[in-house]
Amino acid sequence: MKALVVIDIQREYISQGRPFHIQGIGPSLNNAYTMLCFARSQGWPIVHVQHKQDGDLFNHTSDKSDFIDGFIPEANETLAVKSNYSSFSSDAFARFAADHPDHELVVVGYGTTMCCLSTIVDGYHRGHRFALVEDACAARSAKDFSEKSMHDHAIAILGPFARIAQTANETNVPV
Repeated sequence: MKALVVIDIQREYISQGRPFHIQGIGPSLNNAYTMLCFARSQGWPIVHVQHKQDGDLFNHTSDKSDFIDGFIPEANETLAVKSNYSSFSSDAFARFAADHPDHELVVVGYGTTMCCLSTIVDGYHRGHRFALVEDACAARSAKDFSEKSMHDHAIAILGPFARIAQTANETNVPV
């Protein structure tokens, strides 16, 4: 059994000029949407994680903390609001994971190097199983490292903690 974890698919990542903007987000966003549609069609449990905090980034009053169009939770899906990197910092997310102990938690979203990584490592140590859909995630650049380099390094780091997957393999449809 599988459950979909949709992490921080929020406007901060697509807003030009914002510190968390990911220039090459398009392909991963399309793949994340494919995964969301597939999970809905299969009746998977789905949790949408939303980062909100005080300050300039992911501010709870800013439209930049809103979900990107197409990723708004449906009535039967769980919403988990967090203010820290790991999704387990949200009581709603921790309950979702606890309510689905036999499910592999399939992760899509942003950023690979921060919230996805933190959630998977934290959850692994809590006894949960994860898959990271690497082409449905992306990372922002940092200092001398490109978006691709940051993403690729996070994937390498996450290998021991999660099954690394591709959208086409998870959905059994060409992407």
